[in-house]
Amino acid sequence: MSTVKVTDMTLGEALDKLALQGTESSNKDGEACLTRAVRKAGMPEGALAHIVKADSDDMGAVIDGLNKVSEDDAALLASRSLREDFDACIDRAVLPNGSSPKAQSHVPPKAAAKPVAGKPNLKPAYPVRADQPVNSSIELTKGLVSMFSSYARDEGQKKTYAAAGQCLSTLAYNTGFSQEALHFFAGGARLGAGSIVEHLPSDKDKAIWRSPKFTQGLVDCTTNATPTPMPGS
Repeated sequence: MSTVKVTDMTLGEALDKLALQGTESSNKDGEACLTRAVRKAGMPEGALAHIVKADSDDMGAVIDGLNKVSEDDAALLASRSLREDFDACIDRAVLPNGSSPKAQSHVPPKAAAKPVAGKPNLKPAYPVRADQPVNSSIELTKGLVSMFSSYARDEGQKKTYAAAGQCLSTLAYNTGFSQEALHFFAGGARLGAGSIVEHLPSDKDKAIWRSPKFTQGLVDCTTNATPTPMPGS
């Protein structure tokens, strides 16, 4: 990757397009905020140059492209901490007065809600026999919907997770998690606090969950989900 220093202006414009998925805010404060976020995160110049060169509104494609050059940089771009910093910048850019309905339309459903303070509920919502292997993605659907829904901010987000259930379970089943992790997913503990990844049984399972490919898969599942409309709507 290029080692030429990327200017803040060029980087800000590219990040604005990437973070807002093609609905740029034209807000210089937002661009500056996004630029500060990636530089604070320690993103190297080569990775920043890749983002500028990609000039894309497809976060998944940019992460995949970066992953071919540097897995560490790709993981950083896909990380929860950077995503949360981006969210804060986006809120500042598109809701300067807290009153712009247009701005909210760009934000896709979260792949997983931000950690909530409190004590997580680890009691399984569904019975799971530890001595029997999980043999299909179908066995994970109800559990994963239960887990993700426990973080939902409102009924609309719960419906999104329900609609994404099959996609989430297929993704989790085919990604290489251990049987212990699959049993955990199938149990569907209504955590409601903290994050799912911190309760996975092994470092390998946690690494899979945090990988750019799986993270983007979660985003795709929830973004493409079509909640069932209410009767009469």
